[in-house]
Amino acid sequence: MKIIFGKKLTLDYLKQIRTNNYLNIKTNGNGYFEKEYNHLNYAKKVIQNTKSEGDKFLFELSSKLDGEQFGKVEISKNELSKSIDLISKDERKIIEDTISRIEEFQKKTLYKNWFDEKLGYGEFIKPINSIGCYIPSGSAPLISTILMTVVPAKVAGVEKIIVSSPTKGSNLPNKFLLASAYLSGVDKFYTYGGPQAISSMAYGTESVDKVDMICGPGNIFVMSAKKLVYGDVGLDGIFGPTETLIIADNTCNKDYITGDLMAQAEHDKLALPMMITNDANFAEEINDLYKIKMKDLSRKKIIEESMNNGFISIIDSNEEIIEVSNQIASEHISIASEKLVHLSESITSAGSIFLGEISSEVLADYVAGPSHVMPTNGSAKYSSSISSRTFLKAIPVLAINKKRFLEITEDAEKLASLESLDAHQRALSIRREQFSME
Repeated sequence: MKIIFGKKLTLDYLKQIRTNNYLNIKTNGNGYFEKEYNHLNYAKKVIQNTKSEGDKFLFELSSKLDGEQFGKVEISKNELSKSIDLISKDERKIIEDTISRIEEFQKKTLYKNWFDEKLGYGEFIKPINSIGCYIPSGSAPLISTILMTVVPAKVAGVEKIIVSSPTKGSNLPNKFLLASAYLSGVDKFYTYGGPQAISSMAYGTESVDKVDMICGPGNIFVMSAKKLVYGDVGLDGIFGPTETLIIADNTCNKDYITGDLMAQAEHDKLALPMMITNDANFAEEINDLYKIKMKDLSRKKIIEESMNNGFISIIDSNEEIIEVSNQIASEHISIASEKLVHLSESITSAGSIFLGEISSEVLADYVAGPSHVMPTNGSAKYSSSISSRTFLKAIPVLAINKKRFLEITEDAEKLASLESLDAHQRALSIRREQFSME
């Protein structure tokens, strides 16, 4: 990890690594298209062709990408239910216990209907009707991501929940993915991946149902597709590589710190592990220790690349630690030092905050209750992690009586007049005149 001294150099480096827009990443869909496109234009082509050709295009593209005939668009209800028989009782209990913990947390996040009888207004809280959850595939089956997206939506009362997660050819998805989908209440499970999964859920095909909102993480091609379909469907957010910021000092357990940094780095070579400390010697010790500890880990190469991308910032004052932390606006902020936990009161931008050495970020990845789908790349400055609130709509309701109407209508008429909207003003005055005579 790079060791950086001071606020300015830290924020300069952060800007440098976050301005990489990946335009150099190109693909032709494994030879499907005649030319290579960057991630945004590739996603645009996929969306255009999905709209015009539907399943025919998606079948052909998926077959080309897989290098073999694609043929498993939807997992049947029978196959979903049979997945339970493929896992042990203990494995099923782990999934069900995790679902219960997520439900318990998410129920506490719900908004409620309210209405003020005196003032004549309130809000109806309604769930989104249908959502699609994108679950990435690859070297690690993201069982937890199914739970962290589907369960909050179920708690919110979403009527229809579909999942799309890529598989190769006609293969079934990982048995734990299927079992998690079944136990958490997924209605349909599709096997498209990448931007074709996003476009199929956004616009519908002969096989895939159109939804009202799409949620979930994914690679740069998936995120590009999410950007392009926004407005036609709702989104939970646009997510970049995962990231963790640990605030620590020399009172912290070095094994815990290195363990948490490497756990974050294990996700992806583009993951961003970060640490702020006031002790340069402690920073050097962490840097030496993780190099020893990662040697026997199965994803050592990914961890090494990610850690080389990450940094340790040496900052002396608490005020500057807070300022830099809020500028980073990390997906996860862990205040590992018990002496510095009080700084959390001044943290205004974070996807999630973990206080003390016991509250490991990895717990939240899996079983603690909050969703692990969180804002990244500084977007925690204006957005929040997925919760049941993500899948709710607030509909304002106005039902005022004549007395209240007469109390406020004069102001409304004057505002309409200031805007030169005569019909608006007349729609009010005709009522006021009528009610005043009664």
